[in-house]
Amino acid sequence: MLGVVAIVLVAFALRGPSAATASDTGPQLATPLWSTRRIPQTIVYDVGTQQLQAGLDQSVQGLDACFVVSAPSGLVASHQADAPHIPASTQKLFTATAALEALGPEFHYETRAVAPAAPKNGAVQHLWLVGAGDPGITTAEAAARLAAAPLTKGDKVTSLETLADAIVHAGVRSIPGGIDGDDSHYDTQRYLPVWPASYRADREIGPLGALTVNDGFTGPDGSGPAAGSPAVNAATQLARLLEARGVDVGPVGQGNAPKGATTVATLESPPLTDIIAGFLASSDNLTGELLTRELATHAGKVGTTANGLAEIRSTLTKLALPTAGLHMVDGSGLSRDNRAPCSLELATLELMSKPRFAWIRKGMSVAGEHGTLANSLRGTPLQGKLVAKTGSLNGVSGLAGFVDVKVPLEFSLLLNGSFAESTGVGKREQMAQVIAQYPDAPTADVLVPAPVAPGSAATGP
Repeated sequence: MLGVVAIVLVAFALRGPSAATASDTGPQLATPLWSTRRIPQTIVYDVGTQQLQAGLDQSVQGLDACFVVSAPSGLVASHQADAPHIPASTQKLFTATAALEALGPEFHYETRAVAPAAPKNGAVQHLWLVGAGDPGITTAEAAARLAAAPLTKGDKVTSLETLADAIVHAGVRSIPGGIDGDDSHYDTQRYLPVWPASYRADREIGPLGALTVNDGFTGPDGSGPAAGSPAVNAATQLARLLEARGVDVGPVGQGNAPKGATTVATLESPPLTDIIAGFLASSDNLTGELLTRELATHAGKVGTTANGLAEIRSTLTKLALPTAGLHMVDGSGLSRDNRAPCSLELATLELMSKPRFAWIRKGMSVAGEHGTLANSLRGTPLQGKLVAKTGSLNGVSGLAGFVDVKVPLEFSLLLNGSFAESTGVGKREQMAQVIAQYPDAPTADVLVPAPVAPGSAATGP
């Protein structure tokens, strides 16, 4: 590029003055032939690219890391872009993308309350609560707790009270045989063996199942321990709400609804777009795992994690994403056995320019304002300008998304090493600020003073 510029400049220098120039008797402003003022702005951007690469390279010294940064002009920084790394919760981008593609933005879960026959004289002999995989069924008490927390504020839920009201509206005043929870829509593996036992005690994720209320945790507001059976817990919560509405309810338990049962009432979830927004913003692990199993059943397979992961990979491949380095063992990113390259994350972000996938960007956290980044980077130029998916484990920190401070950028970075989770968060925030400075280079008019009239004396220091 510099060679071409030099040839053009030499040609101009050798060309004689035009008639207009020759007839002009006034003093002319002269720019020296080899002045950097003649350098195109693209060369200035090259300086910014070099500084960005150097700054990010310095940030990852001593770490096993990858990063990629893309500007409208193309790739501007890269390090081990295709090398698989532990992605933590940035992996949720793949689950969300596959769900939107396979299920569609308007997809809804539908939970049903069924009985052997329609209510008669205010009674149904027995009621089954049949789960469809909705991860957001929540009691009013639990919904209030979620709304009060910065992380989950704004998450859309499916109100269990709505179903209780619908059952009463259908004329049910007595259920002598009680309520059974039916979670046969998916398999009944509650926790994956690749997860450490501490995840249960730390409430990283509740028990998996096609019928869960309050994320599978007990108590009216879901603040209790994880339920041994999420289906029984769901039946218990529904019975409590019905009794509060004057319905006599027998014992609760777990069992599959009989074929041909009559639907008494249904409970529809918010659309998938709203579910995806909460899933990404608050990084909800249960939603990731249940979406994975729903992808399996949607494809006509048994609702297992393994079948769902196969569907995720197949869907990403159909979308022409570079999946060569992808290895998923869960849908949430909780496992340290997951692997993904930064190049795949960047390619997934690029899909979000299409309307079908724009919902993913809309659902991401926003620095200093919303989701997992709500308390991060406040008072910096990145507040409100960084939209990204975070990922954090001990020794793992990831950030993938969009920055728009000087120019719009897309990026992915994954840091693996021996560091505390909080240290990793600080490191990725520091790298995000380096990225936001691009192009950190002076413009051509700053590099060289403006031309002066020939013969005039220079002033100033």
